[in-house]
Amino acid sequence: MTPSAAVRVRLAVPADIDALVPACVAAFADEVVLCWVLPDPAERATRTAPMFQALMHAAVRDDQITVAELPDGTLAGVSMWVRPTATPTPPDPAAPSAAAPPPDAPVTRRLATVTETVTARHPREPHLYLASMGVRPDQRGHGVGGAMLVHRLREADADGLPTYLEASTERSRRLYLRHGFHDHGQPLALPDGGPVLRPMWRPTSAPHHPDTTA
Repeated sequence: MTPSAAVRVRLAVPADIDALVPACVAAFADEVVLCWVLPDPAERATRTAPMFQALMHAAVRDDQITVAELPDGTLAGVSMWVRPTATPTPPDPAAPSAAAPPPDAPVTRRLATVTETVTARHPREPHLYLASMGVRPDQRGHGVGGAMLVHRLREADADGLPTYLEASTERSRRLYLRHGFHDHGQPLALPDGGPVLRPMWRPTSAPHHPDTTA
């Protein structure tokens, strides 16, 4: 049985945090934007775990994290979905926090560049925003990403919401096209040889096809 048939897609809960962090580290280790922000593999390996630890605590409490779970409990994929009108939950003083790099550090500047670049192009119309989605390398090509998309797009349609995202690779762009997205405006090129992000939009109730191999 392939993961696409066996995978269970659900909202992450606080009890998932310990499993979410290594799942995110594995799923996003080669993600092109993260690789641009942290180009040194050793630094990336060191910094991503505490970064995800801090991020997951807040995002899970805000019901922003959807996971794809295999029958043995392994988290095969992680995705983060944001409603721009939502008010973020205040930080939990008891939650771990990632050590912030100096304000003038290259990673700080690049993180700020990514945030400013994508925020400037966000549609003003109310929508569901797919901020990130990753699948563990050993589970790719079996429909795990497609399963998470189908799950949340059905919810978006039920709520009457269109969906917006930035595809960071041509492979992911093809996946989103198969699920009813279309290119939305000019691509966003990050500086210094960074990746090109392609804004994409899916109107509510657009047809999509769950038989993907992503």
